[in-house]
Amino acid sequence: MTQKTAMMKVFIALFMVSAFSTTMVQAQDEITDQQLYKFAIVEETKQLFANELSAQITEYVEGQDSAIKNRYNALAGGETPANDSEKQFIEQVKSMESERKEEFTEAYKSLIKRVLGAQDYSAIKKAMSDAQVRARYSKIVDAIRASKGDASASAGE
Repeated sequence: MTQKTAMMKVFIALFMVSAFSTTMVQAQDEITDQQLYKFAIVEETKQLFANELSAQITEYVEGQDSAIKNRYNALAGGETPANDSEKQFIEQVKSMESERKEEFTEAYKSLIKRVLGAQDYSAIKKAMSDAQVRARYSKIVDAIRASKGDASASAGE
């Protein structure tokens, strides 16, 4: 390999690295705080749904006969054999969970489209691999959660 060829390869490699670095910085700069705020609202809504679903399942399980209720975790995890009524109960819980997830998935997709748009959502999701973007996002989420806590305190909850 000639020295000229080696230098050309080094030049190309350096060009590629600098182009990649520039692209990452541009991607980070292209994501505004407003976009991150909207993304945070969408993601917080997703978390609220997960919490609500968990609470609904817990409430449903707690309302059952104590024999089934006390064995729910082992039954749901398949760790213990179940009789017919227990199998039916587990299927009811799974069905309820599946229905709620389907409902939410449609609402979640609609929320993304209305609040951000699919293209911005994808761009932000991709940009979240950047530590600086994640740090900005975390500050926004903390502010949202703090204001939510303040609102709950003001409402007397």
